[in-house]
Amino acid sequence: MRPGIWAAMVAAILACAPTVPTTHLYRVQLPTTSGVEPSPCEPEMRGSLLVRDMRVAGAYDDARMMYRESEYQLQRYEYHEWVVSPGGLVSDALRDGYAASGWFARVEREYDASIDAELHGRVLAIEEVDLTETQWIAHLRLELELLDARTSERLWSHEYDLTRPLEKRGPVGLAAAISAVLGEVIDASAPALAAAIPGPCSHRRSQAHGSTGEGGRPPR
Repeated sequence: MRPGIWAAMVAAILACAPTVPTTHLYRVQLPTTSGVEPSPCEPEMRGSLLVRDMRVAGAYDDARMMYRESEYQLQRYEYHEWVVSPGGLVSDALRDGYAASGWFARVEREYDASIDAELHGRVLAIEEVDLTETQWIAHLRLELELLDARTSERLWSHEYDLTRPLEKRGPVGLAAAISAVLGEVIDASAPALAAAIPGPCSHRRSQAHGSTGEGGRPPR
């Protein structure tokens, strides 16, 4: 068979072959400005925090982005995925947000013996909810629990169940709204977490925050 005929046959076969859709990946981008108040403690007096991998409720434990049009049917955006699984996505965002908040001496994702407290949690929902044909919201439901790194005593816990309108329906709008909601979680929880960590500045942190923190106990 002449080379020209063979090349034409190959081209014809490739033209008929099904095209594999491109997978689009999405990340969260925390707000550039923080609404959290500054810490009253000197850097060397602040506690250190470890953010553990968040567990994820079974239905949402999938990199594909989720949406629903009713209370009963959960659907996935095919070929539109979070850049990492929802558990890692939320954990990394919390680590970055808490590190930038100025309320902790340092914030890690890997354990070492000098860590003061560990943040555990569970993502119960991370989704787009289509309320009507023209009204859509992002929904994040998140349980957080702070444990003493040495004794495993629970120091603080809280559940966040937050929504935010989408400026644009679909994966891009969902990623932007979830980013904003995570910023709200960080701003609300950073002072409460810092106040709950035992240490030389815990009393001052608690006074500055004005309470013992959501779901927490008075610092030792």
